[in-house]
Amino acid sequence: MLEREHIEFVQAQMLPWLRIGPGLARPDAEIKLLSRDEGDGACSVLLRFPPGWSREGPEHLLADEEFYVLEGQIELNGQKYPQDTYAFLPAGWTRETTSTRTGCVLIAFYSADPKLVPCAGDGSAEQSPRAVPFLDVAAMPWDMSLNDPKLKHLGISRKDLRRDPETGERTFLSLILPQAIPQGNKGPQEMHPVVEESYLIAGSLTGPQGTMYPGAYFWRPPHIAHGPYGARWGSVSLMRFVGGAHVNIWTEAEAGFDFAAPYRPDLPPRLAHLADMPFTPPACY
Repeated sequence: MLEREHIEFVQAQMLPWLRIGPGLARPDAEIKLLSRDEGDGACSVLLRFPPGWSREGPEHLLADEEFYVLEGQIELNGQKYPQDTYAFLPAGWTRETTSTRTGCVLIAFYSADPKLVPCAGDGSAEQSPRAVPFLDVAAMPWDMSLNDPKLKHLGISRKDLRRDPETGERTFLSLILPQAIPQGNKGPQEMHPVVEESYLIAGSLTGPQGTMYPGAYFWRPPHIAHGPYGARWGSVSLMRFVGGAHVNIWTEAEAGFDFAAPYRPDLPPRLAHLADMPFTPPACY
Protein backbone atom coordinates (compact mmCIF):
# COMPACT_ATOMS: atom_id res chain seq x y z
CA MET A 1 0.00 0.00 0.00
CA LEU A 2 1.23 3.50 -0.91
CA GLU A 3 4.40 2.11 -2.51
CA ARG A 4 5.01 5.10 -4.74
CA GLU A 5 8.15 6.98 -5.60
CA HIS A 6 8.74 10.45 -4.22
CA ILE A 7 7.89 12.99 -6.94
CA GLU A 8 8.49 16.63 -6.01
CA PHE A 9 7.71 18.09 -8.39
CA VAL A 10 7.05 17.57 -12.10
CA GLN A 11 5.15 19.77 -14.54
CA ALA A 12 2.51 17.60 -16.19
CA GLN A 13 3.20 19.46 -19.47
CA MET A 14 6.52 17.57 -19.64
CA LEU A 15 4.81 14.15 -19.58
CA PRO A 16 3.48 12.49 -22.75
CA TRP A 17 -0.17 11.84 -23.55
CA LEU A 18 -0.66 8.09 -24.06
CA ARG A 19 -3.58 6.43 -25.81
CA ILE A 20 -5.63 4.19 -23.51
CA GLY A 21 -5.69 0.66 -24.91
CA PRO A 22 -8.47 -1.37 -26.54
CA GLY A 23 -11.79 -1.71 -24.78
CA LEU A 24 -12.88 1.90 -24.69
CA ALA A 25 -15.42 3.19 -27.18
CA ARG A 26 -13.80 4.93 -30.13
CA PRO A 27 -12.24 7.39 -30.38
CA ASP A 28 -9.93 6.43 -27.54
CA ALA A 29 -9.27 8.56 -24.48
CA GLU A 30 -5.74 9.61 -23.54
CA ILE A 31 -3.89 9.50 -20.25
CA LYS A 32 -0.92 11.13 -18.51
CA LEU A 33 0.41 8.98 -15.69
CA LEU A 34 1.38 11.22 -12.78
CA SER A 35 2.23 8.49 -10.27
CA ARG A 36 1.49 4.81 -9.67
CA ASP A 37 1.73 2.34 -6.81
CA GLU A 38 3.66 -0.65 -8.14
CA GLY A 39 2.11 -2.87 -5.48
CA ASP A 40 -1.63 -2.51 -5.99
CA GLY A 41 -1.82 -0.39 -9.14
CA ALA A 42 -3.33 2.66 -7.43
CA CYS A 43 -2.59 5.70 -9.55
CA SER A 44 -3.06 9.40 -10.17
CA VAL A 45 -3.66 10.44 -13.77
CA LEU A 46 -4.80 13.15 -16.12
CA LEU A 47 -7.48 11.93 -18.51
CA ARG A 48 -8.39 13.60 -21.79
CA PHE A 49 -11.56 12.68 -23.68
CA PRO A 50 -12.17 14.00 -27.20
CA PRO A 51 -15.52 15.52 -28.26
CA GLY A 52 -18.09 12.84 -28.94
CA TRP A 53 -16.44 10.18 -26.80
CA SER A 54 -18.83 7.68 -25.19
CA ARG A 55 -18.94 4.35 -23.42
CA GLU A 56 -21.86 2.07 -22.60
CA GLY A 57 -22.34 -0.12 -19.52
CA PRO A 58 -23.40 -1.46 -17.23
CA GLU A 59 -20.00 -1.84 -15.65
CA HIS A 60 -18.14 -0.83 -12.50
CA LEU A 61 -14.61 -0.15 -11.31
CA LEU A 62 -12.83 -2.34 -8.79
CA ALA A 63 -11.28 0.81 -7.26
CA ASP A 64 -12.46 4.02 -5.64
CA GLU A 65 -12.47 6.83 -8.19
CA GLU A 66 -12.00 10.48 -7.27
CA PHE A 67 -11.95 13.17 -9.94
CA TYR A 68 -11.93 16.92 -10.52
CA VAL A 69 -12.91 18.34 -13.93
CA LEU A 70 -10.31 20.82 -15.20
CA GLU A 71 -11.77 21.60 -18.62
CA GLY A 72 -14.88 20.78 -20.64
CA GLN A 73 -17.67 18.52 -19.39
CA ILE A 74 -18.28 14.81 -18.90
CA GLU A 75 -21.57 13.06 -18.18
CA LEU A 76 -21.95 9.91 -16.04
CA ASN A 77 -25.32 8.18 -15.67
CA GLY A 78 -27.09 11.39 -16.71
CA GLN A 79 -25.20 13.59 -14.23
CA LYS A 80 -23.27 16.37 -15.96
CA TYR A 81 -19.85 17.26 -14.55
CA PRO A 82 -18.71 20.59 -16.02
CA GLN A 83 -15.44 22.38 -15.28
CA ASP A 84 -14.72 22.79 -11.55
CA THR A 85 -16.92 19.94 -10.36
CA TYR A 86 -15.81 17.01 -8.21
CA ALA A 87 -16.86 13.50 -7.26
CA PHE A 88 -15.70 10.58 -5.13
CA LEU A 89 -17.25 7.30 -6.26
CA PRO A 90 -16.46 4.21 -4.13
CA ALA A 91 -15.48 0.95 -5.80
CA GLY A 92 -18.49 -0.80 -7.31
CA TRP A 93 -20.26 2.36 -8.50
CA THR A 94 -22.35 1.32 -11.52
CA ARG A 95 -21.65 3.10 -14.79
CA GLU A 96 -24.55 2.81 -17.19
CA THR A 97 -23.35 5.48 -19.63
CA THR A 98 -20.35 7.79 -19.79
CA SER A 99 -19.96 10.43 -22.49
CA THR A 100 -18.77 13.90 -23.41
CA ARG A 101 -20.14 16.08 -26.14
CA THR A 102 -17.58 18.87 -25.77
CA GLY A 103 -14.51 16.90 -24.72
CA CYS A 104 -13.10 16.88 -21.21
CA VAL A 105 -9.85 16.96 -19.23
CA LEU A 106 -9.91 15.80 -15.63
CA ILE A 107 -7.52 14.69 -12.93
CA ALA A 108 -8.43 11.33 -11.39
CA PHE A 109 -7.20 9.28 -8.46
CA TYR A 110 -7.74 5.52 -8.13
CA SER A 111 -7.29 3.48 -4.93
CA ALA A 112 -6.25 0.36 -6.88
CA ASP A 113 -5.66 -0.69 -10.48
CA PRO A 114 -8.67 0.93 -12.24
CA LYS A 115 -10.07 -2.18 -13.89
CA LEU A 116 -13.59 -2.11 -15.28
CA VAL A 117 -15.85 -5.13 -14.76
CA PRO A 118 -18.65 -5.49 -17.36
CA CYS A 119 -21.63 -5.71 -15.01
CA ALA A 120 -23.60 -3.55 -12.59
CA GLY A 121 -22.45 -3.20 -9.02
CA ASP A 122 -24.55 -4.43 -6.12
CA GLY A 123 -25.73 -0.94 -5.18
CA SER A 124 -23.75 -0.67 -1.96
CA ALA A 125 -21.33 1.91 -3.39
CA GLU A 126 -24.15 4.32 -4.11
CA GLN A 127 -25.33 4.05 -0.47
CA SER A 128 -21.87 4.38 1.08
CA PRO A 129 -21.29 7.31 3.51
CA ARG A 130 -17.92 7.70 1.79
CA ALA A 131 -19.54 8.68 -1.51
CA VAL A 132 -19.53 12.26 -2.81
CA PRO A 133 -21.60 11.91 -6.00
CA PHE A 134 -21.34 15.54 -7.13
CA LEU A 135 -19.96 18.87 -5.93
CA ASP A 136 -20.20 22.19 -7.76
CA VAL A 137 -16.89 23.41 -6.36
CA ALA A 138 -17.05 26.84 -8.00
CA ALA A 139 -20.25 27.58 -6.08
CA MET A 140 -18.81 26.59 -2.69
CA PRO A 141 -17.64 29.31 -0.26
CA TRP A 142 -14.02 29.55 0.82
CA ASP A 143 -13.25 28.69 4.45
CA MET A 144 -10.88 31.51 5.47
CA SER A 145 -10.32 30.43 9.09
CA LEU A 146 -6.70 30.04 10.20
CA ASN A 147 -6.01 26.41 11.09
CA ASP A 148 -2.27 26.65 11.80
CA PRO A 149 -0.56 29.88 12.95
CA LYS A 150 2.75 28.80 11.36
CA LEU A 151 1.06 29.09 7.95
CA LYS A 152 -0.41 32.53 8.64
CA HIS A 153 1.81 34.22 6.05
CA LEU A 154 0.17 32.21 3.26
CA GLY A 155 -3.35 33.41 4.09
CA ILE A 156 -4.67 29.94 3.22
CA SER A 157 -8.36 29.47 2.44
CA ARG A 158 -9.91 26.07 1.74
CA LYS A 159 -12.80 24.34 0.06
CA ASP A 160 -13.22 20.94 1.70
CA LEU A 161 -14.28 18.38 -0.90
CA ARG A 162 -14.03 15.17 1.09
CA ARG A 163 -13.08 13.86 4.50
CA ASP A 164 -13.31 10.07 4.66
CA PRO A 165 -15.38 8.97 7.67
CA GLU A 166 -13.41 5.73 7.96
CA THR A 167 -9.78 6.71 7.34
CA GLY A 168 -9.69 10.47 7.90
CA GLU A 169 -8.25 10.99 4.41
CA ARG A 170 -8.93 14.45 3.09
CA THR A 171 -9.23 16.26 -0.24
CA PHE A 172 -9.58 20.03 -0.57
CA LEU A 173 -8.79 23.07 -2.68
CA SER A 174 -6.11 25.30 -1.15
CA LEU A 175 -5.99 29.01 -2.00
CA ILE A 176 -2.85 31.02 -1.15
CA LEU A 177 -2.89 34.80 -1.24
CA PRO A 178 -0.70 36.97 -3.49
CA GLN A 179 2.58 38.31 -2.09
CA ALA A 180 2.66 35.58 0.55
CA ILE A 181 6.21 35.54 1.92
CA PRO A 182 7.61 33.92 5.09
CA GLN A 183 8.64 36.56 7.61
CA GLY A 184 12.34 37.26 7.24
CA ASN A 185 12.49 34.92 4.20
CA LYS A 186 12.79 31.89 6.46
CA GLY A 187 10.66 29.57 8.54
CA PRO A 188 10.26 26.07 9.99
CA GLN A 189 9.52 23.09 7.78
CA GLU A 190 6.48 20.88 8.13
CA MET A 191 5.98 17.11 7.91
CA HIS A 192 2.93 14.85 7.88
CA PRO A 193 2.48 11.25 9.08
CA VAL A 194 0.63 10.45 5.83
CA VAL A 195 1.12 11.01 2.10
CA GLU A 196 0.53 14.50 0.73
CA GLU A 197 -0.38 14.84 -2.94
CA SER A 198 -0.96 18.04 -4.90
CA TYR A 199 -1.83 19.31 -8.37
CA LEU A 200 -1.51 23.06 -8.96
CA ILE A 201 -4.48 24.42 -10.89
CA ALA A 202 -3.75 28.16 -11.05
CA GLY A 203 -1.11 30.72 -10.10
CA SER A 204 2.35 29.76 -8.85
CA LEU A 205 3.91 28.53 -5.63
CA THR A 206 7.61 28.64 -4.71
CA GLY A 207 9.47 26.31 -2.35
CA PRO A 208 12.89 24.65 -1.97
CA GLN A 209 12.46 22.71 -5.25
CA GLY A 210 11.71 25.86 -7.26
CA THR A 211 8.52 27.46 -8.54
CA MET A 212 5.47 25.38 -9.41
CA TYR A 213 3.14 26.57 -12.17
CA PRO A 214 -0.27 25.27 -13.28
CA GLY A 215 0.14 21.57 -14.00
CA ALA A 216 2.76 21.03 -11.27
CA TYR A 217 2.30 17.73 -9.42
CA PHE A 218 3.88 16.12 -6.40
CA TRP A 219 3.48 12.90 -4.43
CA ARG A 220 5.23 13.25 -1.08
CA PRO A 221 5.62 10.18 1.17
CA PRO A 222 5.14 10.54 4.94
CA HIS A 223 7.64 12.29 7.25
CA ILE A 224 9.45 14.34 4.57
CA ALA A 225 10.24 17.87 5.72
CA HIS A 226 9.17 20.52 3.23
CA GLY A 227 8.85 24.28 2.88
CA PRO A 228 8.73 27.06 3.62
CA TYR A 229 6.58 28.24 0.72
CA GLY A 230 5.56 31.55 -0.74
CA ALA A 231 3.46 32.84 -3.63
CA ARG A 232 4.17 35.98 -5.64
CA TRP A 233 0.67 36.27 -7.12
CA GLY A 234 -1.24 33.53 -5.32
CA SER A 235 -2.11 29.95 -6.20
CA VAL A 236 -4.90 27.36 -6.13
CA SER A 237 -4.02 23.69 -5.64
CA LEU A 238 -5.98 20.47 -5.36
CA MET A 239 -4.61 18.75 -2.24
CA ARG A 240 -5.00 15.19 -0.97
CA PHE A 241 -3.83 13.54 2.26
CA VAL A 242 -3.73 9.79 1.71
CA GLY A 243 -3.46 6.96 4.22
CA GLY A 244 -4.87 8.76 7.26
CA ALA A 245 -5.65 12.12 8.81
CA HIS A 246 -3.85 15.36 7.98
CA VAL A 247 -1.55 16.46 10.84
CA ASN A 248 1.18 19.14 10.71
CA ILE A 249 4.48 18.38 12.47
CA TRP A 250 7.00 21.25 12.57
CA THR A 251 10.78 21.26 12.69
CA GLU A 252 12.60 23.38 15.27
CA ALA A 253 15.23 24.47 12.75
CA GLU A 254 14.30 27.04 10.12
CA ALA A 255 15.02 26.89 6.39
CA GLY A 256 15.49 29.76 3.99
CA PHE A 257 13.05 30.97 1.34
CA ASP A 258 13.86 32.56 -2.02
CA PHE A 259 11.54 33.37 -4.93
CA ALA A 260 14.54 32.79 -7.21
CA ALA A 261 15.08 29.20 -6.01
CA PRO A 262 16.15 27.08 -9.01
CA TYR A 263 14.37 23.91 -10.08
CA ARG A 264 15.89 21.15 -7.92
CA PRO A 265 13.31 18.35 -7.96
CA ASP A 266 13.22 15.04 -6.13
CA LEU A 267 12.38 12.65 -8.98
CA PRO A 268 12.43 8.85 -9.38
CA PRO A 269 14.67 7.28 -12.06
CA ARG A 270 11.90 7.14 -14.68
CA LEU A 271 11.54 10.94 -14.50
CA ALA A 272 15.15 11.90 -13.70
CA HIS A 273 15.78 13.25 -17.21
CA LEU A 274 13.22 16.00 -16.53
CA ALA A 275 15.39 17.52 -13.81
CA ASP A 276 17.45 19.20 -16.53
CA MET A 277 14.37 20.45 -18.39
CA PRO A 278 12.78 23.10 -16.18
CA PHE A 279 9.37 24.23 -17.36
CA THR A 280 9.09 27.83 -18.53
CA PRO A 281 5.52 29.18 -18.45
CA PRO A 282 4.27 31.26 -21.40
CA ALA A 283 5.08 34.94 -21.14
CA CYS A 284 2.25 37.25 -20.07
CA TYR A 285 3.61 40.17 -22.11
